[in-house]
Amino acid sequence: MARVYRCSGIGCASTLRDVARLFIRLFFFAIPALSQSLTVGVEGGVRLTGDTPPYGTSHSKRYLVGPMVEVGLPFHFAVEVDALYSRLGNRFFIPLIANESDIGTIANSWEFPVLLKYRLPLSRRVHPFVSAGVEPRYAYGHVNTIHYGYYPSDVTFSSTDWHAHDGALVLGAGAAIQTGHLRIAPEIRYVRWAVPHNPDTNDIASYLPRSRNDEVRILLGIGWSRK
Repeated sequence: MARVYRCSGIGCASTLRDVARLFIRLFFFAIPALSQSLTVGVEGGVRLTGDTPPYGTSHSKRYLVGPMVEVGLPFHFAVEVDALYSRLGNRFFIPLIANESDIGTIANSWEFPVLLKYRLPLSRRVHPFVSAGVEPRYAYGHVNTIHYGYYPSDVTFSSTDWHAHDGALVLGAGAAIQTGHLRIAPEIRYVRWAVPHNPDTNDIASYLPRSRNDEVRILLGIGWSRK
């Protein structure tokens, strides 16, 4: 279940700082565990599956992009932490007689995959891998509503700020290609969101409903690696 709060400017900034501190702590916690390598870079890609709602139009962008850190561990294992940004949104029109509503939702989404990876030792330069982990998500945005009454002049506007968080399970597979200190890692990820069939106002899906719980992504990681 996601938690939803009314968002003030100070409250949103405070929450963003908390999320940033968590990412920084994960990074510095991983440094003492270094035994194989450290890779710092960027991760980007696209969703292959859309999020078109049963009623309405999706305004979401398919891209995801953000920083990544990977720490090598013994026995060919590694831990990767990403911070992926994307833009989400949708629009609904409710055509009731003398009570029409045009509802648009936009949101900035930050996802923080934490993945345990196993790298297959098949080649010195090419390392196929599989991964599994969890993906907390934090989103914040606005619900903008235009309401049309019986008379042409009876038009009202309203806007509500909101922010919420939920999470998903992640499975992935790919290959890391090493050339000197440069590492390029294409991969595919399957993401399973915990979206209820009938979300209430306490769920992020109440603001950004998805047509499915399952999501498939193609990503490319580019980083500088220190052995």
